[in-house]
Amino acid sequence: MEFDDFGPEFVLTVHNPKVGLRGFLVIDNTTLGPGKGGIRLTKTVTLDEVAKLARAMTWKCAMAELPFGGAKGGIVADSDFLTKERKAELIKAYAEKLKGIVPMRYVAGPDMNTTQEEMKIFAETIGTNKACTGKPKELGGLPHELGSTGFGVFHAANVSAEFAGIDIANAT
Repeated sequence: MEFDDFGPEFVLTVHNPKVGLRGFLVIDNTTLGPGKGGIRLTKTVTLDEVAKLARAMTWKCAMAELPFGGAKGGIVADSDFLTKERKAELIKAYAEKLKGIVPMRYVAGPDMNTTQEEMKIFAETIGTNKACTGKPKELGGLPHELGSTGFGVFHAANVSAEFAGIDIANAT
C-alpha cells in the first residue's frame, strides 16, 4: 500500500476470531466529506486491493462533485460457500467493528457479493440508515430496478462522446 499527500488517512484491519471475520477498511481521503465506498466480499480481497479501490473512490466522488471522500471495505470470505445466515453474521461482525466511525467518517455501500440485504444488516447493526447507501426501499433506499446504474452508464457515454467530438446518435 502506498501513502502520499492524498492518503490514505485511515487504515483498519478487522478481526473477530469468534465468527471467523477478517477484513479491512481504508478511508483514503475525507477532504470533501466522509469516505464513501462499498464493502467487497471475496476470498481473495487484500488490503492493497482495498486501498487502490478507496483511492479510485476518492477521485470518482471528486469528479462527480459529490460531498464524499473515498473509502472501501473488504471482507475475506468465499461467497460461493456462504449461507445467507453466515453472510449476515460476517456483515454484522464487520459493522460492529466500525460502529465508532460510521457514518461520521465512513459511509458503506454494496459492492462485489454484497447487496441491499447486507446493507440492511449493516445499517441496523450501526443503528442508523445514514450508515450506508444501497439499502432496500423499506429503509429509505432507492430500488435498484429504477436503473441508477444504467442511467449512470448512459450519462457517462453521452458526456464522453461529446468530449471526443462523436455524434452519439450516429455511433455504433
